[in-house]
Amino acid sequence: MELDELRKALDRDELNYPALAEKAGPESIDDLETLVAEDEPRIASKAAYLAALIGAEGSDRVVDLAAQSRHDVIRASAAAGLSALSQEQAAPIADKLLADPDVGIRARTVRSVASLGIQASLQKVADEDDDSDIRALAQELKTD
Repeated sequence: MELDELRKALDRDELNYPALAEKAGPESIDDLETLVAEDEPRIASKAAYLAALIGAEGSDRVVDLAAQSRHDVIRASAAAGLSALSQEQAAPIADKLLADPDVGIRARTVRSVASLGIQASLQKVADEDDDSDIRALAQELKTD
């Protein structure tokens, strides 16, 4: 898909992410990174999540860029997309998002981390997060 076609596809209200990921394919990772870098929340948030679902070389780079956004919705998409990455790719990005000032983003990150089985991160959140609800969520989701 060309960049403009990808932008148009992501600008829809309802997306079938798996179908779009298949259509866009691994060759779209650089264009998805461009869309995240443009920092337009409506498109960038969807581009970040799509990059994670594609799971190609560079997907983690796109999700990491989204995790550093000034927009909560883009960081939230990065948090949700973590679960589609490998543990090795997700762990350093998760560490950033688990320190996010937004409690909702931390909660979404905790769920993604739990789905990946990154127990050390869950334990750290359960022990140290400033929010008691986030600590309780991490405690509930970790496996002993």
